[in-house]
Amino acid sequence: MILKSAKQRFEKLEEHPLWERLNDIIQAHHSFIITTHMLPDGDGLGGEIAMASYLKQIGKECHIINVDPTPEKFSIVDPDFEIKQWNPQKPLPKAHVIFAIDVNDWKRMGPLAMPLAQLKEQLKAKSIFIDHHIADEKLKQEHIIDERTSSMGEFLFQFFKYIEAEITFKMALAMYVSIFTDTNAFRHRKTTALSHAICAALVETGVNPAFVTKQVHQTRSLSEVRLLGEVLKTVQTTPDGKIAWIEISQALQKKYGATSEETQGVVDYLLALKEIEVGIFFREEPDGTIAVSFRSKGNVEIYPLVKKLGGGGHAYEAGVLIRKGTLQEVVQRVLAEAQKFI
Repeated sequence: MILKSAKQRFEKLEEHPLWERLNDIIQAHHSFIITTHMLPDGDGLGGEIAMASYLKQIGKECHIINVDPTPEKFSIVDPDFEIKQWNPQKPLPKAHVIFAIDVNDWKRMGPLAMPLAQLKEQLKAKSIFIDHHIADEKLKQEHIIDERTSSMGEFLFQFFKYIEAEITFKMALAMYVSIFTDTNAFRHRKTTALSHAICAALVETGVNPAFVTKQVHQTRSLSEVRLLGEVLKTVQTTPDGKIAWIEISQALQKKYGATSEETQGVVDYLLALKEIEVGIFFREEPDGTIAVSFRSKGNVEIYPLVKKLGGGGHAYEAGVLIRKGTLQEVVQRVLAEAQKFI
């Protein structure tokens, strides 16, 4: 028996309404702005580059504009420096469509949300979320949201295969980084056989998994590692041992010169604890906002709790920004809710 290559598995995909709707929007318009959430990650950035590459491939005009800079470890997806950081002193380029990738809430685009809304109003432009996080029915009807997929890379790969687009090496690398990072190196629950099959197809296109791993996970600064060491010494647990949490104040971040992006993976270390069911990470931002990240091993679905707090995400990985209260007040309030919930 001769085994098919991973790429051959996707030679003919059945029709899907989301892919049809997305293709209709692209074909009906010429100019696009692509953006993602604050503190962009590998999923959002990879999705942006893959989509922009396709749009330019078919002769469309496209600008990628983000509110925050690209973290160095994800710069591999943007070798041609196509991603621009928003400059509030300059007008946004005119566009018929705004694609917000890996996000389904305008608030998560921070100060860029208002200028985009104004552009939408002035030009009667379409604004479309392309996302995979849990969303209500109204959002799913109006936008392109596929909760089944692990990442933007997984969704876009299937879309490109469905419309029979050419997948270049740049697109393949961007989508691999998207899947690799949003599955936490294939460890999260939404990693499926499909995730691995798509990554195999991307490797056949020329992506080097060892190179991606090195760039994404083996480029930490010494100050970042020292911060991690100090933070892990402060892990606390609830009396029943089911919840573990970590707090990082602004003072601690300044002590080590750490950025918010450099602390984002800290919460995953909590799930290594044997008895823990849920890990929670609290990070104080420069403006006093508290970013709270939640992770569950899988026995507890944390999305309902996070939604109640005003956040979003996946069933077992989610987060929220809380703007009222000090770090300690937020910690106490969230822990009280989490203990009642669990």
